[in-house]
Amino acid sequence: MEYKVRFANPKKQYQDHREEFIKAFDDTLSRGAIVNKEDLWKFEEDIAKFVGVKYAIGVNSGTSALDVAFQAAGIKEGDEVITVAHTFLASISCVYLAHAKPVLLDVGEDFNMDVKLIEKALTPKTKAIEPVHLNGRLCDMEVIMDIAKRKGLLVIEDAAQSLGASMKMADGSVKSAGSFGSAGCFSLYWAKALGGFGGSGMITTDDSEIAQKAKLMRYNGENREDRKFYYHGHNFLMDNVHAALLNVKFKYFPQWLQRRREIAELYHSGLGGIPQVKVPRFGDPRFSDIYTNYVIRAEKRDELVKHLVEQGIETMISWDIPMYRQPVMQPNDIFLPETEKICKEVLSLPMYPELTDEEVRYVIEQVRNFYG
Repeated sequence: MEYKVRFANPKKQYQDHREEFIKAFDDTLSRGAIVNKEDLWKFEEDIAKFVGVKYAIGVNSGTSALDVAFQAAGIKEGDEVITVAHTFLASISCVYLAHAKPVLLDVGEDFNMDVKLIEKALTPKTKAIEPVHLNGRLCDMEVIMDIAKRKGLLVIEDAAQSLGASMKMADGSVKSAGSFGSAGCFSLYWAKALGGFGGSGMITTDDSEIAQKAKLMRYNGENREDRKFYYHGHNFLMDNVHAALLNVKFKYFPQWLQRRREIAELYHSGLGGIPQVKVPRFGDPRFSDIYTNYVIRAEKRDELVKHLVEQGIETMISWDIPMYRQPVMQPNDIFLPETEKICKEVLSLPMYPELTDEEVRYVIEQVRNFYG
């Protein structure tokens, strides 16, 4: 169907910057710069600087970023990795792909890892913590990094949805998603705050050994300089053409993040007084969210979705089934009460920088109409 308000709108973003995209595409192909060329190197340098780390390694998806990062960090069979159930399955699958065991925790009101549960989940086999920064909001990395340091654990950040999100630390410094742990993993899937044309991803790290291993593993384990293979790797390299197009988008990224925050404020104000709706305003000034998704918790969620569709508004539910209930996760006896409740209430409303104030107000109006 044709929606009045799309959930995301890549068509509009393309139209706004069409000439620049075509120029970048033509320039890249005219130079024959298809694989591992200057456009990728520039994008990696810019992302590393933006995140605040020494190295950034471009790969073909956020899933590949996690896959490579776990292996490059040395996660192996028999290790346990603490993470959450309220996330996309890839966060959990990449632990399995490293032949390790995921230990799933419940989440808090902000949809992120409940850090109070971490120490109870530790065992002699615990090797790493994988915080998932969901919806453009950081986990409480102050607590997570303190536990990791005291217990000698690795931290691999699933920052797929949080490029640009930050947190003010106790010492007054401000740190960005992907700069805390041994490695940060980003998705640049088209619907993300910075999304490519198809699938792309990025690994960030200050660890030179992890960076070097990740660079080789994304390219079948081969060092193209000496033409020797050092690892059984993958064909996960980000195409240079994708990097060239992302370089165009990255120029506008700061203003796109600001627009997302403006839209979030409109939603906050318009929906905040509805008793049946919880808006993602969590009252902690340490965090600067980017609202990759604007996620509410709504009573009668499924009926609300139906009403919004009838009014021409596209939405998304992430996720209506806890990941530990998926067929691939069986058998298990996991039950996480907050995760169960969230899956019945969670709803993502339209959110992208080209969304107009008028469109946002229309969404607010229709949500208010539903609840009377």
